[in-house]
Amino acid sequence: MDESSAQTSLLNDEKGTVLCKSEYPTISESRQLTWTKRFKRFIRLRLYDLCQVLEMLSLLIQEKILRKTLAVHNSQQALLTPISEMDRDLLAIYIRWNGHHVEKTVRYQREPNSTRGQEPAGLLRYALDEWYRRKFPRRAFICWAEENLGDFNKWIETGKPQVHPEKELPVYCQESPVWEVLQNRVSTRFWHPVPVEDDKLSQVLKAATYAPTACNRQAWKLYVQRNRELDCNSMVSGVGNLILRKKAPVVIYITIDKRLYPEIWAPAEDAGIMGLQLSLAATSLGLGGCLMYGAENFDQDAFQMEFNVPAYQFMYLMYMFGYPAERTLTAKRAHPDDIVITV
Repeated sequence: MDESSAQTSLLNDEKGTVLCKSEYPTISESRQLTWTKRFKRFIRLRLYDLCQVLEMLSLLIQEKILRKTLAVHNSQQALLTPISEMDRDLLAIYIRWNGHHVEKTVRYQREPNSTRGQEPAGLLRYALDEWYRRKFPRRAFICWAEENLGDFNKWIETGKPQVHPEKELPVYCQESPVWEVLQNRVSTRFWHPVPVEDDKLSQVLKAATYAPTACNRQAWKLYVQRNRELDCNSMVSGVGNLILRKKAPVVIYITIDKRLYPEIWAPAEDAGIMGLQLSLAATSLGLGGCLMYGAENFDQDAFQMEFNVPAYQFMYLMYMFGYPAERTLTAKRAHPDDIVITV
């Protein structure tokens, strides 16, 4: 095949633009291009190998030499912040975290002359006093923290575990509404161009606050964006991430304040649980949505600038929802026998 016949098919560049006939590469140019691509691919693979080695080296240094992970180091640095200089968010997380440790401590029989639990109890008292000094609202977790300190004082006096009588919980079964919500939660990527009522949005956000977190830190911040141009954007085709964020009636950006997380993966865990909580709450109200991964795939700097987000808040994922205009099939779940391993 000569060069002219080799140029009879259309060629598209990486940006999707059609090359005119005069721009077609010759066979020699094609061979040169092939070698160039091979060389670039070789360099790229070696760079990946280098990154992997550096990552392993970093973990080795943290484990064998520093004796602590970067996550532990960063959280310890945050703990060095004087209580009087903590911002409101950090102070609230600090109170809930120390309250969690006090709550666990008083569940055990106290050993004679033991000082166990005294440090977190003292820090909790200082933090609560600072909260009051700044005249912050007396939230429910503040009352909970005070009750924990009351249990701690009784524990010091008696040495007996401070266990409260269990409250009677409603009995659920497979006929309960909660099961219907669990079994009917699906991912929805198409919505009617109808705004979500304020009342329903408030209910979803209230339900979100009941999501469990590691050590009761509750370090989330939810940035809620409402789409005001539903009619225009609903006509845009596609299900790409940027398009979905424009089409969804409501987008909730789930961020975590990472300052008091010595664990590496706990922030991501808390964000994921929050995402599920939002999804279940929306489903229970006749809404439907889709969770979208953020983290390293997301432009964190641009997000922080656009919504005035502090640098210590990391956006892990988004939840986009509204009134569903589709019903995805639910009979696609794995069978329990395929995922359960009894050990």
